[in-house]
Amino acid sequence: MKKDYREMFNILDEYLKNKVEDIDTTILEAVEARKNGKIFSFAEHLKGLIFSLLSSQRSWSEIHANRSYIEKLFFNFDKEKIKNTNYMYFVQELKSRKLGNRAINQQMKSLKRNIEVLELIEKEYGSLDNYIIKLKPNATAALFACKESPYELKQVGFALALEYMRNVGIDTIKPDVHIVRILQRLGLLMNDDNVEKQAVKIIESLSKETGYSNANIDFLLWHFCSEGFGNVCTATPKCNGCVIREYCQK
Repeated sequence: MKKDYREMFNILDEYLKNKVEDIDTTILEAVEARKNGKIFSFAEHLKGLIFSLLSSQRSWSEIHANRSYIEKLFFNFDKEKIKNTNYMYFVQELKSRKLGNRAINQQMKSLKRNIEVLELIEKEYGSLDNYIIKLKPNATAALFACKESPYELKQVGFALALEYMRNVGIDTIKPDVHIVRILQRLGLLMNDDNVEKQAVKIIESLSKETGYSNANIDFLLWHFCSEGFGNVCTATPKCNGCVIREYCQK
């Protein structure tokens, strides 16, 4: 019998509203703002890029809890001030708050060069927004991640490129370990080939089927899994507390 995934997302939505405090709705708000006509500035794009970098290989709950500190640290994303600041300043400050990750040195070292890439895009397309909506999210993310692309962003792979784009309101997903793992457990992602791109296509299909946006599906699945939020479908799943067991193949 065909499973009702819209009902599954309804269940997750209700669960998170009732069980999880301090849900991070930043991305949903950005997607809604773009849908309503918002144009994102260079500083907002830079903010989206930096937060995507900080999300790499670490718990997001700590980044979320220190959002105001991070905004202040990066001069409210003033590109000139960031470019003219030694990258080790950012490394040391982030590490002092335990907000770093394994790649933080290279991420911050590449920041000036990445800003220059964004400036190049702005010069060629009139604005970053003009460029970021020109192609489908997958294609744009692939260009940001490709070493042969003139618009390659250093230390930004396919998943982080999509995360940056979500941060400026593009309705897509970040196919990180949580999303890939839960899609596998639900029996929706069946093999290990190009799992990130598979995950994007699967959620795009679920979005068409259920009426939930890509970003909202990601939001529900990710918060259900992630430590510091739902903390249910983790690496060691808490199956006894799972409200969507009937959908799971594990």
